[in-house]
Amino acid sequence: MEKSKGRLINGIVILVALHVIALWGLKSELTMDFFFPYIAVQLISCFVFLIYFQEHWNVNAVLFLFFTFCAGFTIQAIGVNTVSSINNIFYGGYPFGPFEYGVALGPKIFNTPVLIGLNWLILIYSMGILLKNLPYSKVQKSLLGSLMLLLYDIVLEAMAKRNEMWYWRTKLDPSSNINPIPLQNYASWFLISFLLLLYFYNAKAKLRNPIAPAVFIIMFFFIVAIQIL
Repeated sequence: MEKSKGRLINGIVILVALHVIALWGLKSELTMDFFFPYIAVQLISCFVFLIYFQEHWNVNAVLFLFFTFCAGFTIQAIGVNTVSSINNIFYGGYPFGPFEYGVALGPKIFNTPVLIGLNWLILIYSMGILLKNLPYSKVQKSLLGSLMLLLYDIVLEAMAKRNEMWYWRTKLDPSSNINPIPLQNYASWFLISFLLLLYFYNAKAKLRNPIAPAVFIIMFFFIVAIQIL
């Protein structure tokens, strides 16, 4: 028991340290370009820690990870590949709205970073574990988790363009340089999160992970810190 607790503490300390280093790098003009790829490294490191601390493995657990990754990637790929434009007016981009990805999330397939599927997997898995033991129904936990992930997205959107993650192509008028985030993005983010969390709670998989709550909390405060520091 003490050995497991010590391993968990060590894992959390390492993740916090990695995010603090990335925060320093991204906030420094001298090192910002060097640390842009760390956004991808951050996702991969969080995923590795989640896999390492997953306590029970069975076919259903593997299927959950695979399906959630594929679902997240596919939905984003559909979104970015259904964007059209006429006279520099962009529309489409179902279900989120017109957008395109930058370079920060690494290699792309179908104009979509492979790691965006990993991002969805990490968030759904971590949130599912975080709320798993609450005395609520599966639907109630899925709704609460969706609201929390919606808050996460609202904060994330504030840093996405600046850190070359993705760019919205909505415009108030053709001459405007303002690209507002469409409300359908938030509605779609909430609905997709709800459905995937509902799948999490109904999957016949032994999804138990002591570090998962910490992963979500660390990721959330990382994007908050980027905004306020």
